[in-house]
Amino acid sequence: MPASEVLPGHLAPRASRAVKPALSYIQAFLDGQKRPWSLQDSDEGSIVMTMAENKLCNDMLQERILKLQGCPQDVLCYDDFTGKQRLREAMAQLLEDTFMKGISVSPSHLAVLTGCGAVIDNLVFCISSPGDGILIPAPYYPAFDNDLEIRCQAVPVGFTLDESLDIALQLDTAAAASKAAGHPVAALLLTNPNNPLGTIYLDATIVSCLRWCCANTVHMISDEIYGSTVFDLDTAPCVVSAEVVARREQQQQPTPTPTTPQEGVAPTGRPCLGPEVEDLLHIVWGLSKDFGASGLRVGCLHSRNALLLKAFGNLSYFAGVSGHTQHLVATLLSDRAWVMGFLEANRERMRDAYRGLTEALDVAGIPHLRAVGAMFCWVDLREALPSPDWDGEAVLWRELVEQQHLVITPGNVCHAAEPGYFRICWSWVDPAALPVAVARISKVLEAQRTICSGQQGLRQTL
Repeated sequence: MPASEVLPGHLAPRASRAVKPALSYIQAFLDGQKRPWSLQDSDEGSIVMTMAENKLCNDMLQERILKLQGCPQDVLCYDDFTGKQRLREAMAQLLEDTFMKGISVSPSHLAVLTGCGAVIDNLVFCISSPGDGILIPAPYYPAFDNDLEIRCQAVPVGFTLDESLDIALQLDTAAAASKAAGHPVAALLLTNPNNPLGTIYLDATIVSCLRWCCANTVHMISDEIYGSTVFDLDTAPCVVSAEVVARREQQQQPTPTPTTPQEGVAPTGRPCLGPEVEDLLHIVWGLSKDFGASGLRVGCLHSRNALLLKAFGNLSYFAGVSGHTQHLVATLLSDRAWVMGFLEANRERMRDAYRGLTEALDVAGIPHLRAVGAMFCWVDLREALPSPDWDGEAVLWRELVEQQHLVITPGNVCHAAEPGYFRICWSWVDPAALPVAVARISKVLEAQRTICSGQQGLRQTL
C-alpha cells in the first residue's frame, strides 16, 4: 500500500498487516470452542487441534499456584523492565538444570518479556531492517509470518533444509535467492524441537548453522520454547540448546595461528567459531509450552550481546511482565524439586497422549511423521485430497471443519512443500478425544477412497 494512502478509520498504511487476522484459521478455532467435544457430546462436539498449547498438566500447575501465598509490596512499583533479578536468577537456574545443562547461565544475559512472540518481535526489530529476509526451514510455525511482518516488516523466507545434505550449501542457496529477490538475509530462525514436525535437529546441524551464521555475519535465533518438552523414551528429556553447542565448539576448536593455511579457518578446513558467536546467537524460551502456561505471558531472551540487551532494557518497557506475575513465576521456579517433578510428569502424560494418537493413526492406516518432542503430529492426508493441489487441501480442510467438526492446521499455512499434510496439536484436548478425532479423519478418507474406486471402475467400463 502506498505511503500516501490511509486505511479505513484513518489508520496509517503501516497498520495494514495488523488489521489482518494473525492466523487464517483463527475463526475456525474460535467457532470450535462454542461447542467443544465431550464424552457427553461425542458426535457433534468440535475437536479443536490447531492451537499449540499443552493442557495436559494444567491441573498440577493450578494446584501449585493456589498454594503460593504472599505478595511483596514492590510488585506494585517499577523495576528493571528486563525482569526482576529474582526471576532472572530462577530462570537461569532452570535453564542450567534442563536444556542448558553443562554451562553457566548468567541472569545478566536474560531479558523477560510478555511471551516469546514479544521477544522475537523486539529481537527482530533490533537485528534487521524493513525488507530484510529471515531464513526459516519449512514447514514452520504459521504465526512466524505475523510475528515478523506486523511491526518489523521483515520477510519470512521459507526453505527446505535436508539434514542429510550439505547444510552450508543449502543456506548459501537460500540466502542467495532471498538477496536476489531484494531481501538480504539478516537472520536464520530455527525452532528446536520443531513446530510442526515434532523432530529435533542434529547437533551437527546446529554446528553447521552456527558456523555459517558466523562466517556470513547473520544472526541465529534458536527458538527453544519446547526445550523441555521431549517425551520420547529413546531421547534425552531435553534438547541440547544451541548455546551449549556454541560454547562447546568455542572451547574445542583451535585458535587460528599464522601457520593456519587460511586466516580464520581451522586446520580441518572448517570455519572457526570465534567470539562473534556471542553477538550473533540468541535463544528464545518461555513458560507457554514446557509449563503449559501461555496465559501467564512470560517469555525470555538469552543473549550474550551486550548492546542488544541494553536495547531490550528500553524496548521491554512496552512489553514488560507484571510485577505480580514475575513474583509468582520466580517463586514457582525457585522450587527446583517441584519443577523437575512437574516436567517429568508432563513428559509422561504427553508420552501417553501421543501414544494414544499414533496407535489410532496406525490402525486407521494414516501415515504420519514420528515425533519425539513438542506437541505436534504431522499427518499425510494426500490420499483424501479431492484434487492434488492447494485448492484441494483447502476443500479437505473445510470438510473436516464443517462436516466432521474437527479443526486441524492445514499444511499450506505452515509452508509445506506440497499439499495434503496437516498439523495436529494433540495436547490441547482431552486424550479421550484423540481416537475420536482419528475416526473423523478416517470417515473422510474412506469417502474419498470410495469416490476414487468408483471413478476407476467407471474408467474400466468405458
